[in-house]
Amino acid sequence: MPERWLDPGVPGLRAEVCQVRSTREETALLFGTREKAERCIVLRPALAKELAAGLAALLREYEAQLNATPAGRLESRASEDDVPAAARSLFALVRGLGAPFGLERSFKLGAGSLLEDRVIFGVRTELVERRALLDACRTLRMPEAHVAQLDEQLAEANTMGFGFEGGAAGGVYKVYLEFWNRLRARLAREPANVAPELLFLGFKWPARGDGPGAIARYTCYPLLPVPGIVRRLNALYDGRADSPSAAAAREILELAARRIGEDSFVYVEATEEGNPRRSFDLNFYKARLRVSDLHQPLSALAQRYAIGPRAVAPLLALERPFGHLSSGLGRDGRDFLTVYYEIEAL
Repeated sequence: MPERWLDPGVPGLRAEVCQVRSTREETALLFGTREKAERCIVLRPALAKELAAGLAALLREYEAQLNATPAGRLESRASEDDVPAAARSLFALVRGLGAPFGLERSFKLGAGSLLEDRVIFGVRTELVERRALLDACRTLRMPEAHVAQLDEQLAEANTMGFGFEGGAAGGVYKVYLEFWNRLRARLAREPANVAPELLFLGFKWPARGDGPGAIARYTCYPLLPVPGIVRRLNALYDGRADSPSAAAAREILELAARRIGEDSFVYVEATEEGNPRRSFDLNFYKARLRVSDLHQPLSALAQRYAIGPRAVAPLLALERPFGHLSSGLGRDGRDFLTVYYEIEAL
């Protein structure tokens, strides 16, 4: 006989605690507040097994999305105060799409430079009409050739990221397409096929719309264990063993790896057409670190980059969830390291 929930007339309860009791005959779930138990749900063994499997699947889905999205949480409660002043018009544009979105901040360190005016918003493509997404890109003065290329790829993308990076010349707009679902579907069909695959396609152009743009390709090396990530990093930094960012990246990877044991992280390498960029991105959300946990490697890096301690101190003290790390050679050929973080707890 199929199980049915008998809930007409039963008042709702926001549970603060849950207790599970199980015997050979039944499993009981007790929900309540910190003061007392309020509700008890009794399940037959078969249904308890189905519930456990369903919860495990939801958790895997949640963690899978956390590990690739360009802006962690996709239902942010951000306000203008959480956004750099120069990016508030972009914030208004994204909010005007009428769909939940994520917000991720970042700061970029380089030789003698610290850039904080950086933000990215993530939107699920299935929640916004294609025309609205393309119109948003045109509003941002994306080069029409890039709009056409983005349109060709949009149907396969599950997330679109809208980004801004400040600078003396008025800053740069960025739009990213993410193909996480496509990669996951391939791995589900062919678990042994861990060949590299395009995960993100990035379009970047001057915010003033008065110069050429660039296209970046982000290639994922799926299911790469931590020792394999270390080997990829060594190859990426080949000939630059004394790179300041290399030492910091390895130390942060070791710190995060201790948090997750035998698990791994989503590892991506980036290249851009027409410039020497060669960098990587590592998604560390599952390690559940905070930016402040990176104080030692980042303060040492700031010193090597000749960035004053007063400038970097407020960032190193941030009690915000650490999201991911990007590092290597930038499009200007200079060594850099960028820290991405959430403004809200995940």
